[in-house]
Amino acid sequence: MSGDSSTKSIAVVGAGVIGCALAFKLASEGYAVTIFDPGQPGELGPSRGNAGHIAASDISPISGPDIAISGLKMLLDQEAPLKIALSHAATLAPWLFRFVSAGRGAAFERASKSVTSISTDAVDLTEKLYADAGISSLLRRTPALYLYDDEQSLAASRSEWQAKAELGRRSEELSKAELRAIEPALSERFEAAVMTHDWAQVTEPVDVVKGLFDAAIRKGATFSQAKIEKLAGATEGIVLSTSTSQEIFGEVVIAAGAWSRGLAAQVGDFLPVEAETGYNITYPDPGITVDHPIVFAGHGIVSTSLKSGLRVGGWAIFGGLLSPERQKYFRVIERKARKFFPRLSVDGGEKWYGRRPSMPDSVPVISRSARDRRIVYVTGHGHYGLSWAAKTADIALDLIRGNAPSSTQFSIQRFERGRRKTST
Repeated sequence: MSGDSSTKSIAVVGAGVIGCALAFKLASEGYAVTIFDPGQPGELGPSRGNAGHIAASDISPISGPDIAISGLKMLLDQEAPLKIALSHAATLAPWLFRFVSAGRGAAFERASKSVTSISTDAVDLTEKLYADAGISSLLRRTPALYLYDDEQSLAASRSEWQAKAELGRRSEELSKAELRAIEPALSERFEAAVMTHDWAQVTEPVDVVKGLFDAAIRKGATFSQAKIEKLAGATEGIVLSTSTSQEIFGEVVIAAGAWSRGLAAQVGDFLPVEAETGYNITYPDPGITVDHPIVFAGHGIVSTSLKSGLRVGGWAIFGGLLSPERQKYFRVIERKARKFFPRLSVDGGEKWYGRRPSMPDSVPVISRSARDRRIVYVTGHGHYGLSWAAKTADIALDLIRGNAPSSTQFSIQRFERGRRKTST
C-alpha cells in the first residue's frame, strides 16, 4: 500500500488501549479511521481492569528455564496464581508446549531481547503519547516496590535484578525497616523489597482508554459499536461484516485482544494468542494509604492506588474465551489482600475479571498478515497492554506508512515453523 494517508481508509478492530492508541496516531496523520468494538471503548476487555502500571523495568518473558517445575507447583497449590480449567486443558496443550519451549535456550534469549526492546523507554513514550492526546494528567512517574516474604526469595531474584541493572534499569534493595517507613500499611510479613525506578502508573486505566479514544475522535476518527463477525480479502479491499452490514477498507488493524485469533483464522493466519483470565477487587474506601505500585513477588498479585480505590489482583486462569466467573478466586484474592494489608477495609469491594491476550513467548504480534498484506495485527500483549501501548502504536504506524520493519521479532510469521510441528 502507498504511504499516502489521504487515500487510505483503515478499520481498527478493538477499542482497548492498544486499538485506541493506534487509532489516535493514525487519525493524527490524516488516515480515515473507523474504530469497531461491540462495547464502549475500554469497557469489555482487560483495559478496564488492569493494574494501571507502566512497567519499563521488565525484561523477561513469563516462561523461563524452570517454568515446568514452578508451574506444576502452582497448579497443585489451591491459592497459587496459576490455574488451568480441566475443560480447556486439551485445547490449551499446544499453546502450553510452545510456552514451555519459549523458556529454553535460544528461544528464551530471543524472547528476552524482544521484551527488553518493547519495554525500553516505555515511560518516556507513554508520557509523549498522553501529552499528544491531551491526557498527561492521567499519568505520574513513581517507583514500584517488589516485595519478598523472606531473604531467600530476595536472594533468588538478584540475578534478574542484576540483568536489569546491566540494561540501565535502576533499582535498589530496601530493608524491612525501610519498607515499613515508606509503606506502613503493609503487613510485617515482608522481610525485604526492591524499589525499581523505571515505572509509572495511571490514575485509572479505563480513563486512559477513553482519553485516547476521545483524542482519536477529535482528529477525525469515527466509531461503530458493532462486533466484527467476518473479514475477508477482496480485490477492492478488506471486507468487514457485522450482523447487519458490510464495509470495505483499504487496510484493517486487528487489535481485538484474545478475540483476534478467530479473526486471523478466517484469512488463514496462525495467531496463537490465548485468553488468560485475570481477577481483581477494587476497594473504594480502603481506610489505608498506599503510595507505590506494589508487586507481591511469588504471589502473582499486585496492588495500585487508583481514583476508584485500592486495586488488588492478578492471577492467570486459562479457561478459554468462554470461561465463567469463579467466585472462589475473588475469595482467595481478598484473603491475601487482608493478609498483605491488615488494616484494609474491604467494604464495597468491586469485583472484576477479564481476559488478557497472552502469547506463548510473551512477545506481542505487531505485524502484517502472512496471508494478506492489507491486514495488520497488534495483539498478544498479555499483562503489558498499558505499558507497551505507546511503543506498539509507533511500530504499527510505521508498518502502515509502508516502511519495512527493522526486525522480525514481532512478526506473526515466527510461528509458522512451529505450526507445522504442533497441532493448532
